[in-house]
Amino acid sequence: MAKKRVVRHRIFDLTITLIIIVAVTTLRAVMMPAGDELMPNTDTPIGAILQNLQGSVPTLSALIWAVVLFFASMGAGSYGTQYSLYPAYTLMAIPIVAITAAAIMVSGEMLLSAAALVIMMLATKYIHRFVMRSDSFSDLSLAMLYYGLLPLVVAPTALLYAAMPLLVLIVRSSWRHWVVCTSSLAFPLLSVSYWSWCAGNGFLTPIDELYTSMLTPSEFSFFSTINPAGIILLGVLIVMSLCSITLIISDKYSLKVRSRAMMRFNALLLLTSVGMFFLPSATATLFAIVAMPAAMLIPLIFVRMGVSFTEMLYRLMLLAAAANMVLLSVM
Repeated sequence: MAKKRVVRHRIFDLTITLIIIVAVTTLRAVMMPAGDELMPNTDTPIGAILQNLQGSVPTLSALIWAVVLFFASMGAGSYGTQYSLYPAYTLMAIPIVAITAAAIMVSGEMLLSAAALVIMMLATKYIHRFVMRSDSFSDLSLAMLYYGLLPLVVAPTALLYAAMPLLVLIVRSSWRHWVVCTSSLAFPLLSVSYWSWCAGNGFLTPIDELYTSMLTPSEFSFFSTINPAGIILLGVLIVMSLCSITLIISDKYSLKVRSRAMMRFNALLLLTSVGMFFLPSATATLFAIVAMPAAMLIPLIFVRMGVSFTEMLYRLMLLAAAANMVLLSVM
């Protein structure tokens, strides 16, 4: 009973923290956007529709972003325990998602960012269920369909078309799994191409446009908006990620075989997502992409490293996030 009471209190504390982060970051981004947060994403087939729609309903778009951020954070927190990803019970993915997606920068195109975060959340759910539980081709296919849909919303994520078939080999090396992965990954883009062909355009026109959008400069400048508190926050998240990667590599017996494979996938997906910031079309929306793999990777340190060290990092992360909100508001 005492253990259950502690767990309930922990869930309550994390939920209150999440609500505060979601409310503060959303209000700050709406009322006092900073620097290149307002830089628009380059056009994509679905992204352009969402951009036009937000122009008609800006307030509703902000509300949708807040709701999506809350449920995506809660969902990420549940995946680790639901699929036994970590060697002990932890819900630390909840604040990690919210802080990574919204406490560093928030894109002014909140409706598009919300769509990207939903897609990443669903892809994360199904890839974890596939690896940790079901081994079902349907779960793998659904995960890859969502990953394949993402570039149609956010252009820099087209990098996943090249990276994802390689990442899947980490968790399943069977050629049948690889075929399911690549065909499902390509299906959304091929569907758009077929629609374009039916409309009288070239079959390869959407592919060419997506490639052009990925390499079109968005004029987003990360360093023109970041401030000292944001740099500290990024530093804490990087340290947490590196500590988790170190645990995966060095502590061979801390994780089950499936968990280790899944963690390797999350680590490489995080590196791939970070690499998207180096593409010309990068914008603040990418923080919503990075949030999910970071949140699935980082909680490992909270169950495998010393409490004093992890508590220090967690509190420093919250303080840096709060200071960053203040500094972004006065920029």
